[in-house]
Amino acid sequence: MKDKQKKILYIQYTNPAGFPPLENSSRLLADAGWQVKFMGTGALGSQTITFPPHKNIKVELAQFCYPGLKQKLHYAWYCFKTFKEIVFSDYACVYVSDIFSCPIGWIAAEWLGTQVIYHEHDSPEAPTSLFMKGLHWTRRQLSHKAKFCVFPQIERAQLFQRVFSRSNIQICHNMPLRARAYQNTRSSEGEFKLWYHGSLIPTLLPMTLVQALALLPKSVTLQFAGYETLSFPGFVDQLLAKAKELGVGSRVIYYGALSLDPLFEKTRSCDLGIALFDRNFREPMVGASNKPFDYMACGLPLLINDSAEWTHFFEKPGFGKSCNPESAESIAETIGQLLAHPEKLNEMTQLSLDKIKTEWNYETQFAPIQKWLEKEF
Repeated sequence: MKDKQKKILYIQYTNPAGFPPLENSSRLLADAGWQVKFMGTGALGSQTITFPPHKNIKVELAQFCYPGLKQKLHYAWYCFKTFKEIVFSDYACVYVSDIFSCPIGWIAAEWLGTQVIYHEHDSPEAPTSLFMKGLHWTRRQLSHKAKFCVFPQIERAQLFQRVFSRSNIQICHNMPLRARAYQNTRSSEGEFKLWYHGSLIPTLLPMTLVQALALLPKSVTLQFAGYETLSFPGFVDQLLAKAKELGVGSRVIYYGALSLDPLFEKTRSCDLGIALFDRNFREPMVGASNKPFDYMACGLPLLINDSAEWTHFFEKPGFGKSCNPESAESIAETIGQLLAHPEKLNEMTQLSLDKIKTEWNYETQFAPIQKWLEKEF
């Protein structure tokens, strides 16, 4: 296959800029001389999120289309355009990044002889319609044909392989690039800034956090960025209304949806990274959640769930402190302990930065896939 050009096509029926691992892997390949193209669509709430420019990366997005009959036609048109791109261009590999792109990836692997990598960021829900059953069927077929089936979390990968035993699994935790691991000098104004970024849904940004804010000194503020989902429209307004009701409205600040560079700069200006989630969250999260690794790269200690999974991975090595996410009192008590021991915060900061620089970075995670690509092509 050495006669193939170093060209790779990323396909996903959504905005790829909303998935940091795609930005990270594409930049690693582009820096190594690969010509990278993304074919995706707009996505609700992420209109302002874009990739930073790179001479070897091209992004082509169709407009966002709301669910309904029109979206089915929109999807058919997207598939047609993507097939045309694969057939008439000389790509060494196609990188499939969601279940809606599985039919394209499967046909490309089965009938066109294309090398395909399948990256499953989130496990798809059980199908409830004939259309979704069809997508799940092509996911099964692709699992056997893809060179790698990439997962951000080991338990998810193991479950997938138990169902699709012929799949070749590769774990790539959602970690940042090594170059992002640095800390800005923070102002000494006495303000202590809590920071959250990611999907704006109540299972990941609980109201108990705002309630905890009311129990903490006025110097503590909550700042956050991200975008709402179709499942929870209006959540930001609800959160801000709750803050106002509790008398902490001026201490809660929303920055909208940010691309990675401004997002990381804003993160570096804060003091504690919030990585809480509902205890009944449907999937294992360690490794799959970008947030804790992003925070660590920016020098922020972590406030995490008190589950065995998270405390073993993050608290025991010294990167953060845990609390009960469903208790405002527990959240406030843990933050209060950190406020009382700034030397402990500084220690966590240095441990976090060193870990990202030496081990917990996407260069390390993506290395087996990049090595295979460079060897093959």
